[in-house]
Amino acid sequence: MSTMTLLAAEAISVDGGRILGSVGAGGIATAITVGLIAGIREPKGAAAGPAGGAPGGGGKKGRIRRKLTSDQAQWTGVIAGTLYMVAGSLWTVGGQVSDAFASVFTGGGFGTAGMGAVALLLALIMYFRELTPGKAAITGIVAAGVWAQAGGIWGLPEALIITGANAIGFI
Repeated sequence: MSTMTLLAAEAISVDGGRILGSVGAGGIATAITVGLIAGIREPKGAAAGPAGGAPGGGGKKGRIRRKLTSDQAQWTGVIAGTLYMVAGSLWTVGGQVSDAFASVFTGGGFGTAGMGAVALLLALIMYFRELTPGKAAITGIVAAGVWAQAGGIWGLPEALIITGANAIGFI
């Protein structure tokens, strides 16, 4: 662990404890997933008539406060996908989806393609295409698993996310 990480951890801690108490990798993965789902989906019936059923609309019941943009959703997906790998247990589904996606390209159907090529493909899609927030979130989750397996420069997002989460006491 580097000196900078130790200094950041000491500066952020409150009386030697964690800012949010004991969160854990599974807890933060769940919280990020809930935030991701809440940020990309409109509530059911939100577009139909005034809120709350009152004449004139009277309130904001059932309305979304803040909707994630495509970029926000995809990078939140990358964070979520990385934390899924750390959490393990039921969260291994994200890694399995990444493996299945990568095997389409590395299975020989596209010639000799390695995980680095799949990582590059995902990075190019994320850079050049503006996906809907839901598709962007799924692309981010898949990219997290592929990038971690590809290694090299593609492993940097995983290292930064895990180091940052560890420094503030999430995992």
